[in-house]
Amino acid sequence: MATSEPGEPGEPREPRDGRPGRLLDQPPSARYAAPIGDASDTVRGSPVRPLAQAGIVGAIGAGLLFLVGAVVASTAGLVFVSGVMGAGIGLLLARAAVSGDDRGPALTRGAVVWLAIGIAVGAVVVADIATWLNARGEGGTLGLVDYLLETFGLLIPGELLLAALGAVWGASSGPVGRS
Repeated sequence: MATSEPGEPGEPREPRDGRPGRLLDQPPSARYAAPIGDASDTVRGSPVRPLAQAGIVGAIGAGLLFLVGAVVASTAGLVFVSGVMGAGIGLLLARAAVSGDDRGPALTRGAVVWLAIGIAVGAVVVADIATWLNARGEGGTLGLVDYLLETFGLLIPGELLLAALGAVWGASSGPVGRS
């Protein structure tokens, strides 16, 4: 005797459409579906948030490079900061190459790698120009390239190289963080 009332496990019941047998109210996979109106649906697959996060890390890294190179007037840590900044940019930007839905990823992995390199190298260049402008404001007369080569020597290409390598590693290894 089938009934539509809840009963013992395994007891047959009559489903809503009148067919005999044991049917579930919902398919078992329904518990894994995102609720309708979930905010994460609009964010997944969009490169805006990872790009903004990578830009923030680039700005913080450029600020740290300026702080160490211009304010503290030290070369210790410049290459390390560049590498960590590049890795952070790559790891955060890698989220744009991951898809959370059927539409596919927002960017290809190769595009993410090149974008991460561009942001990381750009942040180093901005920090170096800001360091030169600070020195010029203190009475310096050398041009940009002359000042950087005279003051920092091979650390400038080292900063650029490690920022780019960190970005490549991060963008290839990522993603981290929640989107």
